[in-house]
Amino acid sequence: MENPPPAPLSACGTLLRQGDKARFLTALLAPAEAREGLFALYAFNLEVAKTREMVSEPMLGQIRLQWWRETLGEIFAGQTPRKHEVVTPLADTIRRFALPHAPFAALIDGREQDLQMPPPGTEAEFAAYLDATGGMLGRLAAQITGADPEQAALRASAYAKAGTLIGIARRAQLGRVDLPLDRLGAAGLTARSIRDGVPSEALSKLVLAFTQEIEQSLATLPRARRAGGAALLTGTLARRLMKGLKAAGGDPFLAAAQLRARPDGLLPLHLWWALRLGRL
Repeated sequence: MENPPPAPLSACGTLLRQGDKARFLTALLAPAEAREGLFALYAFNLEVAKTREMVSEPMLGQIRLQWWRETLGEIFAGQTPRKHEVVTPLADTIRRFALPHAPFAALIDGREQDLQMPPPGTEAEFAAYLDATGGMLGRLAAQITGADPEQAALRASAYAKAGTLIGIARRAQLGRVDLPLDRLGAAGLTARSIRDGVPSEALSKLVLAFTQEIEQSLATLPRARRAGGAALLTGTLARRLMKGLKAAGGDPFLAAAQLRARPDGLLPLHLWWALRLGRL
């Protein structure tokens, strides 16, 4: 007897596979009852995260983010959700898993910082940005899968930090610098030098220092249980980005180019094995 064909991907799953392949693969490893919830949550994150790249002026980005604020306000007020390929399943996910409003609001506020040109002034501001854009998403994902929310937040923030490092070149093209000014200054760098997109020994050293800090933070985390582990796989994704940064000697421009050129065929197996061993 032939096996039935696999069920087609939902709209959120399709969006995620196209726009955030790494998180899509982690969601595939979640239990069936949580998978669509993660698809909806991560598709929402994709929608707000790409705001800066989709608009020509910051004001247009603010309008887009305000639309999401109002939409979420309606959902949490119990109103019928707006008809939208992400909003409808997101509203269902929020109800099914009793997700709180505050992390969504904090995540949107964090993404609004993407529309502002000045980099974070201090490392504390940088950490707050990473927690808003990564940590809050991790906490929500943990509630869907049953993982420890703070363990998920720490791993997701580490992934956000590693993603910021690997994304230096792409963000510089948008005129955006996300590294804190106090660390740049201590390294003899300026925001302008990053925007110019020119590799330097000073930048590579700073990137390697950040990479070491991420590794140290992940090394302190306990081995995770397999239950709910799909929400913790961002730690594995962070390690993958850090491996690329170290292989490029800390040069974020070279690391990003090498990552784009490297096939991801083994990533699903790598994530599955990490989940099986609890090394997330």
